[in-house]
Amino acid sequence: MPAEPLTIVTAMAIALLAGVTRGYCGFGFAMLVALGLSGFMAPVEAVPVALLLDLLAAAGLLQVAARHAHRRVLGRLVLGMLLAVGLGVWLLSRMPAAPMRMVIALLSLSGGMALLCRVGRRDVVPEEGRSATAGRWAIWAGGVSGLAMSMASAGGPPLMLYLLSTRLSTAQLRGTAIVFFAICSSCSLLGLGLSGVLGAGSLVWVGWLIVPAWLGNAFGQWLFHRAGPISLRYTVAPLLILLSLWMLLPINTP
Repeated sequence: MPAEPLTIVTAMAIALLAGVTRGYCGFGFAMLVALGLSGFMAPVEAVPVALLLDLLAAAGLLQVAARHAHRRVLGRLVLGMLLAVGLGVWLLSRMPAAPMRMVIALLSLSGGMALLCRVGRRDVVPEEGRSATAGRWAIWAGGVSGLAMSMASAGGPPLMLYLLSTRLSTAQLRGTAIVFFAICSSCSLLGLGLSGVLGAGSLVWVGWLIVPAWLGNAFGQWLFHRAGPISLRYTVAPLLILLSLWMLLPINTP
């Protein structure tokens, strides 16, 4: 067992909640898992687990997501991500645990606050089928998201803030986010593996958490198709803010 039973149960609950969030919204899984796991393990251990779970848990969503993803925007996002992901991996492998934990919490808190303030202008859906605007910013958005993702599993808010400024439909937005994060997680894990950060301990944790992540993912996807989309103001933003504030409390500093 990788830890005490109570710790494992807590981690499973985090993976389940993060799975529901990503299955419903299309993003947020890796960030929520990294935030939660960083409460009882070093970020250099938590981030690889979060990224690997994110990639495996997305497997059931990719086929549908790929059909709806906006190819031109996705291509530019991936290009920006590839230019930045190496720096994020380097920072994660070099920074001490305490500062990195603070970085993860502050990035997630900033992202939650930004989503809370931003999404009021466009809760969820523009007109279905309209093409994206502001495409020239996609490379920058992909770079910032890739850097935050590989360094702290916090790439969700930068990407979603960009996508919410476009005229993508809800299905296109969600599909583009899911495919982008699958590619980003794969590249980050490759870099972490080459740098020696991804080890056997990460795989043990993934074995414990993959089933709750899959179950949450399936339930979140069911909710999305049954209940329809709800503003990120009432879903992802509050979770990010609460978990970030919890991480910043002195009792969670080793």
